[in-house]
Amino acid sequence: MPYQVHNYHNKTTEQKAVEGFLKGLWWLISLPFRLIFGKKGNKNQKEYQSGGLDSQYVSQKWAEITQLMQLGKPSNYSRAVLEADKLLDHVLKGYRTPGMTMGDRLKASHNRFSPEAYDAAWKAHKVRNELVHNSEFQVMDYTAKEAIRKFEIAIRELISF
Repeated sequence: MPYQVHNYHNKTTEQKAVEGFLKGLWWLISLPFRLIFGKKGNKNQKEYQSGGLDSQYVSQKWAEITQLMQLGKPSNYSRAVLEADKLLDHVLKGYRTPGMTMGDRLKASHNRFSPEAYDAAWKAHKVRNELVHNSEFQVMDYTAKEAIRKFEIAIRELISF
């Protein structure tokens, strides 16, 4: 039997329309599953260990945050708060917590925290939001230290590092 080469360019307009409709329908039907479970086999996605997350990565990032706090400048305090918020978000994403924003992911993960840690995470995240959304806000050392302490409480409750 000879090898047959399919000529896909000879499709009628109706065939192209039906094929496009079916592809769109498949995309729409599969969208919720892709959002919930993510794409399988994506090599760019960070692989997590069986214990949830890579605690070595979290430890390394936390060391960078504490180093920023020890430098003692207001710009470093701001950056430390932003980095701690990103780290908590990274941990929540590692547990595949649904949500488009950090706030959404925090709301969706309230059952992973004790009430005290959940409250601490929200208060620290509010400091981050104030930093980002209010150009007049200057973070003071005591505010930054308190926010970092609260981020640490929340992160340590999710993963030991």
